[in-house]
Amino acid sequence: MKRSKRNFLIALSLSVVIIVVILGATDFRKSISYLLNAKPLWITLIFGLSIGSWFFESLTLKIFAVMRSLSVPLTYLFKITVIGTFFNGITPFSSGGQPAQIVIMQRRNISVGESTAMLVSRFLVYQSVITVLGVIAIFGAYPVVSGKISNLAVLSIFGFLINSAVLFFLVLFSLSPRFTAKAISVIVKILGWLRIVKNVGLATEKSLKELGFFHSSMSELMKRPLVLILASLATLAQLICMISIPYFVALSMGIEMNYFEITAVQLILFLVVSLIPTPGASGVSEGGYLLFFRPFFGESIGAALLVWRFFSYYVNIIFGGLATAHEIGFKSKLRS
Repeated sequence: MKRSKRNFLIALSLSVVIIVVILGATDFRKSISYLLNAKPLWITLIFGLSIGSWFFESLTLKIFAVMRSLSVPLTYLFKITVIGTFFNGITPFSSGGQPAQIVIMQRRNISVGESTAMLVSRFLVYQSVITVLGVIAIFGAYPVVSGKISNLAVLSIFGFLINSAVLFFLVLFSLSPRFTAKAISVIVKILGWLRIVKNVGLATEKSLKELGFFHSSMSELMKRPLVLILASLATLAQLICMISIPYFVALSMGIEMNYFEITAVQLILFLVVSLIPTPGASGVSEGGYLLFFRPFFGESIGAALLVWRFFSYYVNIIFGGLATAHEIGFKSKLRS
């Protein structure tokens, strides 16, 4: 809990500092004016997109739950999804979401193996879909928007290569279990030699056990093409909700834009910052948004940044924190 609070304070502090610096570097009065004159209808729709991204992620989990013959209500998976976004937002590399979800599902008598299999399957599909979308964004939108954003080629290729590397290793792990087991053993030994891992034997055993879950999930997923297609479509809908927010932020401020251009830029930004080590990619997200979207928003960039960051990050923290507190309180009542 202490580490989570520390990470949350780091993320909050970085975001606030960067936003204050950006507002200070822009016309503060105009930013406030744009915020006050933002159209409520579009702001409501932006909030709906945030909820939509949670819903489609929970729908993906539901698809995998049905595949594994688990009777888990969609409403509960929605709650689990929101809790995951909270822990992703306060941990480095967004690494805390899945472990927290596994622990919480275990409290509801969902085994670690089943919950891990669902979450790993969802991650595989998510990584595949976002990599494909990244290819489309880079090759489709680059000729149009490269003139507006300096160094877009370097940043977009960097983000694409990182996510492609993740997908490549996931596929490699699934196709070659023996190679993967040996690689994990070597990596854990190196970490032990560097004194990052204290108990090499225990860490190796735990890693190989997780690898077993991964292989079983991957092999079962490959045998269910219909499940794979449905999960991919739900994930695609989730990502569309996420990357569409900047477009509707523009509409809320009375700015007309090309939907495909701005969503492609948002996707490239998402690829770039997705593996930033700071909690919630704080600091880099705000700076990247300023770099990528200033040519589109002009003097309204400060207001646009505030609205975008609130609905893409702080809404996750607020509702995810409330859902986490409710789940912990619910379990405490059951125990008492």
